[in-house]
Amino acid sequence: MIKNYFIIAWRNLLKNRAFSLINVIGLAFSMSVCLLILAIIADQKSYDQFHSNKDRVFRVLTHGKNNNHMNDMATSAIPLGEELRKNYTGIEASATLVRNIGGNVFYNEKIASGGGYFADENLFKILDFKLLEGDPKTALTNPRSLVISQEMASKLFFNENPVGKTVTFKNTDLSPTGVDNGNRETDYGLFTITGVLKANEGKTHLPFKLLASMSSLNVLVKDSVLNVAQNDWNSIWANYTYVLLQKDKTEADLQNILDKISDKYYPKGDVNQYGLKTKALTEITPSNPIGNETHIAIPKIVLLVLGVLCLIVMLSACLNYTNLSVARSLTRAKEVGIRKVSGATRSHIFGQFIAESALISMVSLVLSIIILFLLQSLFSGLMINKYLNINFNHTLPLYLTFLGFSLAVGVIAGLLPSLYISAFNPIQILKSFGGTKVFKRLTLRKALLIMQFSVSLIFIISTCLIYLQTDHIFNFDYGFNKDNVINVTLYKQENYKRFAQEISRNKNIAAVSACTFLPATGTQNGTMVKKAANLKDSLQSSYIDIDAKCVDVWGLKLIAGKNLPEIPSQNGERHILINQKMVEKFKLGTPQEAVGQKILVGKNTVEVVGVVKDFQFLNVMREIEPLMLRNRQSEFNYATIRISGNNQQETTKYLEETWKKVNPTTNFEYEFLDEELLLVHTVFSNVANVLGFIAFLAVFISCLGLLGMATYTAETRRKEMGIRKVLGSGAFQIILLLSKNYIKMIAISVVIATPLAYFINNLWLEFFVSRVSIRPSVLIFGIFILLAISSLTVLSQAWRAAKVNPVESLKAE
Repeated sequence: MIKNYFIIAWRNLLKNRAFSLINVIGLAFSMSVCLLILAIIADQKSYDQFHSNKDRVFRVLTHGKNNNHMNDMATSAIPLGEELRKNYTGIEASATLVRNIGGNVFYNEKIASGGGYFADENLFKILDFKLLEGDPKTALTNPRSLVISQEMASKLFFNENPVGKTVTFKNTDLSPTGVDNGNRETDYGLFTITGVLKANEGKTHLPFKLLASMSSLNVLVKDSVLNVAQNDWNSIWANYTYVLLQKDKTEADLQNILDKISDKYYPKGDVNQYGLKTKALTEITPSNPIGNETHIAIPKIVLLVLGVLCLIVMLSACLNYTNLSVARSLTRAKEVGIRKVSGATRSHIFGQFIAESALISMVSLVLSIIILFLLQSLFSGLMINKYLNINFNHTLPLYLTFLGFSLAVGVIAGLLPSLYISAFNPIQILKSFGGTKVFKRLTLRKALLIMQFSVSLIFIISTCLIYLQTDHIFNFDYGFNKDNVINVTLYKQENYKRFAQEISRNKNIAAVSACTFLPATGTQNGTMVKKAANLKDSLQSSYIDIDAKCVDVWGLKLIAGKNLPEIPSQNGERHILINQKMVEKFKLGTPQEAVGQKILVGKNTVEVVGVVKDFQFLNVMREIEPLMLRNRQSEFNYATIRISGNNQQETTKYLEETWKKVNPTTNFEYEFLDEELLLVHTVFSNVANVLGFIAFLAVFISCLGLLGMATYTAETRRKEMGIRKVLGSGAFQIILLLSKNYIKMIAISVVIATPLAYFINNLWLEFFVSRVSIRPSVLIFGIFILLAISSLTVLSQAWRAAKVNPVESLKAE
């Protein structure tokens, strides 16, 4: 019987090619987006699933308590791990990881780069990071021990056994994720390779290419290479603590222990009062964003939104299938009547139509998987995926999920038509086809169609505004001149003077300077400052270290006072520039009055020698904050160079040749400032493109639903239209009669969606200090697009019905 259902379903699918094609395409496109979302969710859910003790492993977070409003941080104090091991029961093992190691490993003339952590030997007891070479029990025990990835080992040693080999390590602050490049080089000396990491069996929230023993950190601190407060409970910014509980202990037991520790080391009334909380390993990804995270992942709330979007898109597609099936069912009413008279029961008819729906869904699944590969390719090429690093692994469980999803879609889409069609009265059908009514009232379907078009209009308007905001960012006035500025990574401070002196003679070099970091690229340094005349008057201020010529390179405007001295004081920091916002927030009077005032920065008393006009040194989403421009040469990380703009390629080549001549042992790494700032623009362009595709899909699906409704109306009113034409109605009157209800529904959608679109888009635009306004022209443009597309859909069906020969309409039963 089931086989017969699918044979008949296939014949009907081929017989009604137009309707079948519309159904298949509509379901396939919406299903492909849903499959992409399912694949993304599956990827994010796959993190840290390969650890055998994953249900007993927790990471300790730090957060602010009482008057300390600090958000959750993934980091915690270094002494916490030892405190847990020594003084509390129920802890099977604890491990501490510390950032501050990442850069270049040298062996003979070969080099490999990677970022990672200082870690103790307990890490291998807690997490299943396995070694191809070396003993995990001793690999991180001795000082200057280094465990490297298989990839690094292949580059350095080829077919040699790496264990026991001595390498040189130069730290460049390379992140463990490998996304951001380091900008300072520090020689950490010689290390011994004690292990080679095996490739992980799955994704982890701890991506790294190397691990150094924690005792190595002790040696580097002792030798004054690093300055890390190892016993400071307030140093919580670069360290991670992992705990493996005993099998009979729970997360609540660990939280009780952490509460005792926080009360002991962060007592009430303390300036830095922190609390400690647990985070299960399997809940680290996905989760809500927190500070100092070890990896970049999609926040939990975004996955929830994606899941809801998947549901909305699929339900819309199912509704459209229902609309089209109902419209088409009227032409199959006699078939149903004959089959019932011949002995078919309602369950047989129901099974037949469910089988047809399931078959169309399966055909759509095949097409949707083909579309999915295209979508994956497009998504993988987006700049945003460089950071998310989503892997679309097409595993058997994932395909089984796809299959189950497709069957569920087929059942849901075909359920309503199958129930109603199978309930047809055979005598009434065979006696009077024209009197058959599947739905006496279409209120629910109209409401759903209005909702679909409302969502479509919101998507269209939102897409337009994202494109406008992206263009606004691209042409944003940062307050400094970003064009024709090249930034060269110094790695070592001594690299700057030789390089600057050499290139300043070139006619294509307008100015040469140095700085700590580049403005508006997302980096921020901050400190608490006080007025020298009143130490109780304090302010949190950001700062950038620059030399005097940086004002010219960046095109900053001095509005009061003078520039920093060309030659800084040899007796420590003595002079600073400040921006207008700091003058205002610190209540220093007018910019002219601020010049000459003394400010305490750390232990140094410095003089304000000038005030610069506010410029956007933070990213474009944030307000301008108080800023100091300091001049400490020991902090310089970049040479920032203004070139003439003529022969950029030739000038860049000259810079590289000069660098290699004066700094032969350091790599030449450079970026144009305007290209670095384009990163934000690119990310927003990615979001705009994704939302644009979703907007297209929403309109496409809505128009399919509208097509179903229009087709249904044309089928049910076929004889009426024939009578009207015989009585003298023209084509225009027929079109108007068939279209007016749909035009009303679209108008209602516009009335509902326009204020919603205005409200929703205002919410996300508020995150930008400098943003576009929601002008009436944007709303009108979005409405015009919706009206144009939907009107074409309705009028095409109305025109088709108006052109039918009335003789054919009247003789049809």
